[in-house]
Amino acid sequence: MADGRSAQGLVEFGVQGFRHLAPTTLAFSTDFNVIHGRNAAGKTSLLEAIYFLARSRSFITPRSGRMVASDDHRVVVHGRILAQGRTHRLGVQYQKGQTRVRLDERDVQALSESAWLLPIQVLNTEAQRLLTDGPVSRRAFVNWGVFHVEHGYRERWRRYQRALKQRNVALRRGDHQLAAAWEPEMAEAGDVVDGQRRAFLNQLMPAAMEMATAWLPDAQLAWRFRSGWPKEESLRDALARGRGNELAQGFGVYGPHRGDLRLLAGGEDAAARLSRGQQKLLVAALRIALVEHWAAQGQERPVVLVDDLPAELDESHRMALVSRLGQSAAQLFLTTIEPSQIPGAKDAQWFHVEQGQVRATTDHG
Repeated sequence: MADGRSAQGLVEFGVQGFRHLAPTTLAFSTDFNVIHGRNAAGKTSLLEAIYFLARSRSFITPRSGRMVASDDHRVVVHGRILAQGRTHRLGVQYQKGQTRVRLDERDVQALSESAWLLPIQVLNTEAQRLLTDGPVSRRAFVNWGVFHVEHGYRERWRRYQRALKQRNVALRRGDHQLAAAWEPEMAEAGDVVDGQRRAFLNQLMPAAMEMATAWLPDAQLAWRFRSGWPKEESLRDALARGRGNELAQGFGVYGPHRGDLRLLAGGEDAAARLSRGQQKLLVAALRIALVEHWAAQGQERPVVLVDDLPAELDESHRMALVSRLGQSAAQLFLTTIEPSQIPGAKDAQWFHVEQGQVRATTDHG
């Protein structure tokens, strides 16, 4: 790893009641971890469980109840994390529709209180959905990106969302005056959110585009960011001007809740122009650039979960991807069916998964 903080990261992880994984406690390398086994052995479930520890939700399903093993009634994951010279203990439990998070022996009320410990990104066989799923997923990518470098961002974003919600209630009631009364707070918080997003993207995207262009030299890649209101207007003016139409619709159409990061290839939406494999390489460049940006800010050690993505790439792109990940200062977790598909991983900590049983191994065959 290129970063000197190799002693930081998720060093111990325990799981119980998670899909078909057997209850276990694992010791991870803070650098490179490779998880291999046959299809449906439990490799993806292990990555999903790590993600659940970091974000209190799945990257596969919005329904947390689906993670609970058929013969159990709850999911429990816990980890020991080294960060900023301290050991932190984090645990997440899901049971009967309720998620409980505990950090260092105290209950956590908001995700932001624990999510800072494990800045996390996923690269998997559905990676291209960042391009194809629409603005909501791309806003989430930007929001999490800013959150881990601007710790006041989440509160400003929540303040904006509260004002937006109240204004939408007023719009649905047809209350012109009350809707107008919420606009100054929306505009103040929204301007800060938009400014922080733009500053973040202006730092992130040149590196992402350089990486993606090296992998896709003929794609003519570019990016644009839309704030969510006409660029020739201030947000406050856009809210005031649009209020009449919004009263008829019953919801607000201007503001950072409508912002979008657009990825272009040859002047068209990348999702329409690029092949599935090319889309995945572009998304990989975005996420790796984000991890490198987080690491450069001197914050907590980023974590990258890579689920069978290298198996869908040719050897040259697979080697380039793994090499760049290895230089990113992130703690890596890669799954594969064939160990030979992970080049440069001879110094990794290896795990074998079979029928939900996970064990550390030195046998890569």
